[in-house]
Amino acid sequence: YEFGWKNNEYDKIAAGTLAGHITECGAQCSGGNFTNWQDVPDMANLGYPIIEMSADGTFCITKHEDTGGLVSRETVTEQILYEMGDPKNYISPDVCVDFTSFNLKDLGNDRVEVNNVIGSEPTDNYKVSISYFAGYKASGQLTISGPQAYEKAQLTADIIWKRLKKAGCQFDDTSTEYLGLSSCHGDINPVPKQINEVVLRLGVKDHDKDKVNRFGMEIAPVITSGPPGITGFSGGRPKAQEI
Repeated sequence: YEFGWKNNEYDKIAAGTLAGHITECGAQCSGGNFTNWQDVPDMANLGYPIIEMSADGTFCITKHEDTGGLVSRETVTEQILYEMGDPKNYISPDVCVDFTSFNLKDLGNDRVEVNNVIGSEPTDNYKVSISYFAGYKASGQLTISGPQAYEKAQLTADIIWKRLKKAGCQFDDTSTEYLGLSSCHGDINPVPKQINEVVLRLGVKDHDKDKVNRFGMEIAPVITSGPPGITGFSGGRPKAQEI
């Protein structure tokens, strides 16, 4: 709009789309969620990104002066790779962007230039996001501490699931996680020999709201009817939520 670009000037529209993609997550391109987080200064005062766009489609990413954070080729690259999909065909309603086409130039002083963005005509179809009712869910967590915390957490989970089964509650889906013990990364890291504290998080999903609420009634009682060292129950009894 500002530069009077036409709808079929795909390279320029692609540049604008790329600029939006880089800044859509705010400070994620200016030092937030960055792999080398140790190199990011004053993260408590993280500066949000600014795009300086030129009429030819070349643009520069920077941030306000006197703010923390870091704008570099690396921080911008990580954001570009975020939710990218096909790197040669990033689809938007206005244009398809070739993410392998452009150049990134680190100008120093928290400034990165982007040029030579190539775009092509958009697809004939739009992507539609539709919400629909898919049942109910609930989750609860407990902190298990002391010697053999992991083993006690495993036993605690087993106790809760067995009690629910005995009460006639089986669910469409269940989840058992041990937070602090590779719940995010699975088997990438070895399990330590001695774990002094672990958070047990349990979850259920089902179309029967009463069963989901029944799950919530089993969390607190296990504190005094299970293995020792269980704490951390707060926030009230888990309640069924619509999915």
